[in-house]
Amino acid sequence: MPGAAVTLEGCDPSLRKSINLLVSFVSTTASLNGRGEEIGNEAAFAAWSRGHDLGDADDQPTEADALAARELRAALTGVFRAHCDCPSAPVDEAELYLRRAAKRYPVMTTISAEGCRFEAAQDGVPGVFGSILAAAADVTSQGLWPRLKMCKNPTCYAGFYDKTRNLSGQFCSAACNSQVSMRAYRERQKTA
Repeated sequence: MPGAAVTLEGCDPSLRKSINLLVSFVSTTASLNGRGEEIGNEAAFAAWSRGHDLGDADDQPTEADALAARELRAALTGVFRAHCDCPSAPVDEAELYLRRAAKRYPVMTTISAEGCRFEAAQDGVPGVFGSILAAAADVTSQGLWPRLKMCKNPTCYAGFYDKTRNLSGQFCSAACNSQVSMRAYRERQKTA
């Protein structure tokens, strides 16, 4: 199921939470398989944020905040597409946007006896964006960043965590893999 929670045996719960947050965030876009836009306006963005325990209950995002969320999602989507070797992935633009976002929504490192963790340095709506960037820093620090990808099924395009040993995963589920294979088979039958 696209955007489904990732279960990784032996994985630190905070890392699993970071992976799930990023996969969920990039999977908020509408798709041809029936998934609706989840951050299309300020109310939807507020609901998504609260559903992921981000921000405060009193936060009132604006339409500009929802637009910023969609821009951040697009940048992360570009990077995730690059992870599955999509030649048209807008990597340069995505990386530039993410560098700018990191300046606007800083992340702080909290160090303790157990280790370190990344957190948003701000509260409110900027803290929501900082939390998403902190999740990216967490995943990257564990060497798992290349495993976050976008499904190559054109009717899906959901984010997913590639669990394959050799990073060869291209689809979020067996169902999407099957749909793409069936489409390719039918196309070959038409041209034969």
